[in-house]
Amino acid sequence: MESASLNVLLVAEGSGGHLIPALEVARALARRGARIRVWYAERRQTASLVSALAQEARDGAVELDPIPIDASPSLLRRLLQCGQLWRRARRCFATFSPDVVVGFGGWISAPVVLAAARRRIGCLLHEQNVAMGRTNRWLAPWVDRVALSFRETHARFGKTPSVLTGLPVRPAIGRSSRAEAAQRFGLSADRPTLLVLGGSQGARAINRLMVQIASLLSPEERGRWQILHLSGPSDEAIVKAAYAAAGAVSWVASFLGDMGAAYALADVVIARAGASTIAELARCGKPSILIPYPFAGGHQRANARLVEELGGGLMIEQSQASPERVLEVVRRLLADQRLRAAMGSQVRLLQMPDAADKLTGAIVELGRAMERRDNENGP
Repeated sequence: MESASLNVLLVAEGSGGHLIPALEVARALARRGARIRVWYAERRQTASLVSALAQEARDGAVELDPIPIDASPSLLRRLLQCGQLWRRARRCFATFSPDVVVGFGGWISAPVVLAAARRRIGCLLHEQNVAMGRTNRWLAPWVDRVALSFRETHARFGKTPSVLTGLPVRPAIGRSSRAEAAQRFGLSADRPTLLVLGGSQGARAINRLMVQIASLLSPEERGRWQILHLSGPSDEAIVKAAYAAAGAVSWVASFLGDMGAAYALADVVIARAGASTIAELARCGKPSILIPYPFAGGHQRANARLVEELGGGLMIEQSQASPERVLEVVRRLLADQRLRAAMGSQVRLLQMPDAADKLTGAIVELGRAMERRDNENGP
């Protein structure tokens, strides 16, 4: 099967960690001439991110189809939504006729992938994290391939055929210059710069932590350092006010599409430990203080532990991330350029070049394998 004759349906959660790699692969497949449709969970918290990514995808001839998701935690409601997705998938199979269905994690992948497996459509999962997510663990026995982002996951994977592809990141990451980035934010290229991230939805715990840290900065630190903080929409005003009250030089926004510029200016990064963040830190070689999200199965803890074990960053549990402790680590890192450079070199060991092309290749190969199977079995 040639790429140009391939129909692929990709299904992803609406968060950046799931949607960014899905859209990078969608564009890579579209460049090969494949017909691509992307289903993703439409969530209010990530509307700004999705809007920016969606425009890029449409420009690349990718068909996007948002799935409205009820935020209700009710199990009954979730089951009803799974039934609706199952029926929606069956209608899609009758019209779009995908050769391969790719799940990028999150519960919305489950009914679509299972419906495809029942129809004997080729099914591939992409696992972004070091420790497999609950949905992908459950789906793995039912699919044809699993693509993995980290060697550590690959080393202990189960019986389903797997391939190590890495995690696709946006091409602009790692390409901006520090001088250009400083101009972009109206900041200085010479000041020690702390980049604070909360993932695509922001992180209230990290925002509150930084509000407290701002008040603890010494007069010298307020005059020398600068902070670039992506807060998410809920806390933007509070974070801005805290830095202003402390007299700290800062640039604060709820969302930033140009993450390449943010990393280019950063000397140290404080962040959650989502898989996309880890992949971006590896691409840019940035030392980090990782405060993993303590819920959602604890998968961020495994990501952060891997970075720490390599010497590319430090992990602090959210329950232990006091402003005094975190500020002490920031001071140590910003004062030691050699330590930062060594940590940056270590985190680069996690980088998987050409991840989008490798994952695209795995999808195309699965499409060819399914075509061979169908030809052998006959009509």
